Amino acid sequence: MWKLIGALLESRLSNVLDETVRYGNETSERVGRAVSSYIKGDEETARELIETTAAVNEKSYRIEDECLKILGLHQPVAKDLRLASSIMRSAIELERINILLAYIARYAIDGRDRTPPHIEFMSQTVQDMINDALGALMNRDIQLLKRSTRNYIQLQDLYNQLQESNRDFSESGNLMLVARNLLSMGHHVMGMDDRIAYLIVGKRVIHHKVFYSVLMK
Repeated sequence: MWKLIGALLESRLSNVLDETVRYGNETSERVGRAVSSYIKGDEETARELIETTAAVNEKSYRIEDECLKILGLHQPVAKDLRLASSIMRSAIELERINILLAYIARYAIDGRDRTPPHIEFMSQTVQDMINDALGALMNRDIQLLKRSTRNYIQLQDLYNQLQESNRDFSESGNLMLVARNLLSMGHHVMGMDDRIAYLIVGKRVIHHKVFYSVLMK
């Protein structure tokens, strides 16, 4: 009987994990498309991204609902509890990233600005952070988690460089707003990383000194 219950819990966790990874991969791809639409002034793609955001984010609600059912019905402990918590937090953060990329798509409709390469680099860095976080979640891979967290430093550096070269915010159009949204996406990936680190090492580390010695070196 207990073996059957354990197998059911494992199956449900595996299914919701797979759904979260698919949702994350789709989100990563949408980040790239949103930034590309802004750079190219591609209003058609921008409108499609905005119009599909709500439908895409329905996946977050389904994932969260399934995790709550798992927690309520199976009362998992130890690694299973940490996995369910990591999945639910990841879905929430991915939902917020989708909302931010919809704002970037909105700026594509408002009009094109001069776009230095920093924006493309920031976009790629965010996508790399998401992909590495998902890989760490799937495989309990501390090295991928380290790479995801370290990339946040690069994201901050790119933002700071862009801010330094665009001190007159009033003349930068939507450029700095796009950059801020990308930096905020990085914050949300770090939220994923925080919970995934808890899954892998068994303790909260992002806001602890362990974070610097374990993940940022």
